[in-house]
Amino acid sequence: MLSASGCLPKSSAPVDVPLVPTASTAPSATESTTPQPGSGATSGKASTRVSAKSLAYAKNLGGWDHKGQDLYFIIGETYASEAAAQAALDKALPLFGDMASYFIVQRSDNFVGMAPGKWVLVEAHFKSPSDDNMVFARRAFPDAQIVRAQVKVTDPIPVYEDMVGGD
Repeated sequence: MLSASGCLPKSSAPVDVPLVPTASTAPSATESTTPQPGSGATSGKASTRVSAKSLAYAKNLGGWDHKGQDLYFIIGETYASEAAAQAALDKALPLFGDMASYFIVQRSDNFVGMAPGKWVLVEAHFKSPSDDNMVFARRAFPDAQIVRAQVKVTDPIPVYEDMVGGD
């Protein structure tokens, strides 16, 4: 059965809509948050790996691999550490009441089009989020904003339209 939006669970978003040019660079063909053997995890660089707990939470919400897709992200807030982002998400969830929230913890480095070096609370959308989506997000994140970005990793990312359908 087709949903009213034409988006089916695990449907592919259009990737032919160009991103707004940014200072970010394109990911390499092998970039992933999965550690690679001999990758030098102690090289002193900030890790782009997201914890198993955060990845499991995103997958449990219905997230799946969107690598290479251009999506709209509501960025609730940015943080210096994953622990701070997770604590903020835990505090925010009750503010959404009985309505489902699809905010997850991720690294900004994992997206072309986001300023690197931060941990972000994001909710992904195929289409530009509506005013109602923003009012909902601002229950917990008063300064939430929308950013268009391309996914660089294979991490599970729930996309709003996959979860709720709609137009």
